[in-house]
Amino acid sequence: MLPTNTFAFKGETCSVGKLCKDRITLVVGANMDGSEKLPLLVIGKNRNPHCFKGIKSLPVCYEANKMACMTSDVFEQWMQKLDEKFQAQQRRVVIFVESFPAHPEVKNLKSIELAFFPSCLSPKFVAMKQGVIKSLKIKYRHCLIKKFLSSVEGSKEFTFSLFDAIDTLHVCWRAVTQETIVKSYEEAGFKSQKEESDETNVETDTGLDLVAHAQAAGVEFPEGLSIEEYAALDDDLKTCEAGPSGDAVWTKESESDETGFYASDEEDDGDSLGTELPLPSKNEARTALDTLKRFLRRQDINDGLHNSLADLEIFINSSVSK
Repeated sequence: MLPTNTFAFKGETCSVGKLCKDRITLVVGANMDGSEKLPLLVIGKNRNPHCFKGIKSLPVCYEANKMACMTSDVFEQWMQKLDEKFQAQQRRVVIFVESFPAHPEVKNLKSIELAFFPSCLSPKFVAMKQGVIKSLKIKYRHCLIKKFLSSVEGSKEFTFSLFDAIDTLHVCWRAVTQETIVKSYEEAGFKSQKEESDETNVETDTGLDLVAHAQAAGVEFPEGLSIEEYAALDDDLKTCEAGPSGDAVWTKESESDETGFYASDEEDDGDSLGTELPLPSKNEARTALDTLKRFLRRQDINDGLHNSLADLEIFINSSVSK
């Protein structure tokens, strides 16, 4: 969802909230000290979208149903998969979730214990949304607009598929800092039993000056719309079968630590050694990374490579162009 119809090419008709009926629901989880994040659970409408053709692996867990929202079936399947993962790691884990019909009790879990918060404690989850989830959404909106502006500046047609959204969300989830996660847990009432350290510094999402950049590219940015407001445009959407939220947080349980978790063979003649190759621009690096992604996504790669691709994109986007 782009901010307004001013972010549309000529000939397109759209308005806030009506740009497209496509939507997805996310479930995020991290431990209390932010050292471990669950892979995102993404719920879409189409089980086998066209943009997934030829894709053998995704950096997220993907499910689908007609409403693209959390259901009791999706929740149960997700818990079973997580339980198998934690069994293989020989771990015992407590997962805290908000009480909703879409979050049922799941039987026969061996490594996971579900702890349900009653509705009277829902402000705890509001704190998580205003911390971890808000940070994720702001980063996502930044990336979306950056990609759009890149198309404008390159005189290319802007396209953004479900796969693009998933790939961008994975990068943004990797970029949410441990400090933000720790602070969110503290504001939700989860206190670490470890020795208290200095006050936590939460990241600030300054990033790209979107208005200036958009204007420089000849695109009118909606007056008075901040990136925070833009990221919150979909806050009222229902994400559960019968409830307002599909967000989950989790903690680790162990015997010794109770802290929670949410060239050629010829000799060079000397001249070539003195020639300095030009440094590729940031856009050229992005293009190369996109080519690498398209190649690797068609291989059966593991989570480590998915995470490395995300880290590369974060590094390129944060580097200084020369």
